[in-house]
Amino acid sequence: MNDKSVASYKKLLDDKVISKRQAQVLVALKDLAQATNRMIAKKLDWDINRVTGRVSELREKGLVTHAGDYYDTSTERTVNLWKCCK
Repeated sequence: MNDKSVASYKKLLDDKVISKRQAQVLVALKDLAQATNRMIAKKLDWDINRVTGRVSELREKGLVTHAGDYYDTSTERTVNLWKCCK
């Protein structure tokens, strides 16, 4: 990730627009370009339950958007793929 992206997420965090955990999800998602909740959880080494709520909150703030559908072979289900809006 470039320094400009890190600075913009830090500003959002400092301005209390997003929480620390939301910023961590945004950084992981930016690194991955697009990802499922499970992919984000794996990158952050978190339980998926910690990710799903943060993604929902970020969607409500307009910082994350749907990027398509993805067939997850480990769960044998079609899941949402996410990407950063900025």
